[in-house]
Amino acid sequence: MAFDSLRNAGPGVKTAKHFESARWNRHPLTVRLSQQMELKLKTLALLLLVPVTVCSAQTSAPDDPTLDPAGVPWIVRQLPQPAPEPWQKITAKQRWTLYQQKTFSGSAVLGAAAGAAFSQWMDSPTEWGQGAEGYGRRLASSYGATIINGTIQYGTSALFHDDNRYHRSMARSFGGRFGAVVISPFVAYNDHGGKRFSTSSFLGGAGQSTIPLAWSPRSWQGGSEIGINALIWYGQTAGANLVREFYPSIAAHFRKKAEANASQRGKEKDAPSTVH
Repeated sequence: MAFDSLRNAGPGVKTAKHFESARWNRHPLTVRLSQQMELKLKTLALLLLVPVTVCSAQTSAPDDPTLDPAGVPWIVRQLPQPAPEPWQKITAKQRWTLYQQKTFSGSAVLGAAAGAAFSQWMDSPTEWGQGAEGYGRRLASSYGATIINGTIQYGTSALFHDDNRYHRSMARSFGGRFGAVVISPFVAYNDHGGKRFSTSSFLGGAGQSTIPLAWSPRSWQGGSEIGINALIWYGQTAGANLVREFYPSIAAHFRKKAEANASQRGKEKDAPSTVH
């Protein structure tokens, strides 16, 4: 009888289950988990919004026919691309665009994500732990370091007249092209198109390697940690330039495939139909 009366109680009557649910919703652990989930969702939304915003602004067709986007899938066009050929002196607008591409583009976010994954694999810093929360901290730190690098490089490249755009190698062999990628983080063009040591790229890498120690835990303050950060910077820069080096070949493959498909469709359309 007591159970039936409780079950048939009106909406104004609160059961023990209601009180237990309300108490659990106010529990500090529940509130903390809810706040962490909200923060992760906001961070994910920001990381997804920034690349789309920047990439949508880069819609002008390049003068270099090897970078023609026609027939190239959208996902492939999001890859890092080399500067158009032939080389021309960089303008202030191009320098600003380069800063946006290296700092706020989808490839920049992916580079930061890769750096965070490397730190997660090494479990460094140890205080940040593992799991989604640990990776989220490393991702925020890695992307913050990317912003530091890009900002320092942008300002000092204008000061030293460094052109840090990557122009693909003219080497014919894979070894020659790969060698150009290996030294690319330290190479810039001067105002006359000659290659030289990139002071601005070096300073940006140094900033990315040292400044993040300011928000890192105490165990992440030594020289070896700076070396690991420098290795991450080099891997991100050289890795992006590796894609830039071979992007024209990748794009040419998809353009050729699209042309072949279009030709085949044209033949099928022009072929006389068989009447039975």
